[in-house]
Amino acid sequence: MTRSVGKIIDGDQVYIVFDDGVAPLHADLVTEIAEKDGVVRLSFAAITQDGDGVPKAEVVARLRMTRDVAWSLCRSIKAVDGTAEIFTERRR
Repeated sequence: MTRSVGKIIDGDQVYIVFDDGVAPLHADLVTEIAEKDGVVRLSFAAITQDGDGVPKAEVVARLRMTRDVAWSLCRSIKAVDGTAEIFTERRR
């Protein structure tokens, strides 16, 4: 159900804001990273701010993957930016 959640005024133009519940496709923070029994859990949040002016971190995605897939993701990110120390592979 699409609902009106407010309006934005820009000069003489008024924009009605609608929200049909689509989750943001942008993440600002990693909120969870853990591994148990070979399953890696990653969660991401987007920073938002409602009309009350209080910034919030809203979880927008939760991923579950095997360790192999997680390491593949690390290698892919490392290939994009080879200087990122956080993605240095550490095997047990």
